[in-house]
Amino acid sequence: MIEGSLRNVPLSDVFQILATGHKSGVLTVVREEGKARIYFELGKIQYAHVTPGVHLGEILVRMEFLTSYEVQDILFKQRYENPGTPLGLTAVAMGYLDQSDLRIALRAQVIEVITDLMFWRHGSFHFAEKSPLASQVPTEHTFDAMRLLMEVIKRIDDWKEGSAEPSTVYKRLGDPTKLELPTASWEVLGHVDGKRSGTSIAAEMDMSEKQVYHLLFVLESAGIIQSVNYTVDEPTILLVSPSSALQRLMRLSLRRVGLVPFVADSYVSGISYVRTEHPQMIVVDEHDGEGWTFVKDVRKLTGRSHLPVVLLSGETEKPGFFERFKRPKAHVLEKPFQEIEFQQLVSQLAGRPIA
Repeated sequence: MIEGSLRNVPLSDVFQILATGHKSGVLTVVREEGKARIYFELGKIQYAHVTPGVHLGEILVRMEFLTSYEVQDILFKQRYENPGTPLGLTAVAMGYLDQSDLRIALRAQVIEVITDLMFWRHGSFHFAEKSPLASQVPTEHTFDAMRLLMEVIKRIDDWKEGSAEPSTVYKRLGDPTKLELPTASWEVLGHVDGKRSGTSIAAEMDMSEKQVYHLLFVLESAGIIQSVNYTVDEPTILLVSPSSALQRLMRLSLRRVGLVPFVADSYVSGISYVRTEHPQMIVVDEHDGEGWTFVKDVRKLTGRSHLPVVLLSGETEKPGFFERFKRPKAHVLEKPFQEIEFQQLVSQLAGRPIA
């Protein structure tokens, strides 16, 4: 067992111990706001995830290996047919993904998780070695831990130069062909149109949000783009779902169309948010009738009786007339849903229909 406090021992040192010691097991990092787990096999990393934070399903959609609909289909199979099986392996088994693409996506996820952890300044960690009886592994893929760590450290050092504000809108200005620009700058530049915020642009990229904000800063510093005095109307949408994977999929979809999602991971925290804040609308993920109960509770709050609500339903059987009659008013969208259908419905109800 290896354990300690992030205040006393940098995670980079822990990585070095596990890598050079060819350790196999799980490194768990915990703080009040979240939890991460990194799986090691003989000193190499197999898999990593953080909650709240990036999810493999989101990575696969951003990289265009899968659609949002396909990821939802996989999540459904995971929940009801193959509980406990990693999403990536389920995707391969269902024929949605091949192992080479899965490896690319897994590497991207591991890098994002490690990058996130490098900014954690408090919390604790412990490493438990794998039991000799353990048989199931996250995937067959492994990655050099120290090489990934060095890549992350280099990225963070670059970010210290500066980053754009997520809400800033940019327009193109200079000639980019006369300068040597960092990798992926051209892709980011292609989404600069004088109307989209940095947040909206980042949602279109198959890279971390922080990396996109840094590249926007670099492009501005080089005189290739310029911030504009343009206020983007970005309505706030409350997303309520106990599924971290679906939270990230919805968040990504709405940020792509210029909406600002706030995520609540429970119905209780969702009610608390509605009581104190003023979202333009709510999207609630229905689970075992709790979603409908949540909508009823929202309708009872002062000034929230007409707040637009989209309820994501996974019902396999249609409810009877009297059950439908008793239910509160909500726009029902069946899961799995198509991303464009979801974006259009939410945007319209939020008062900002997609052109």
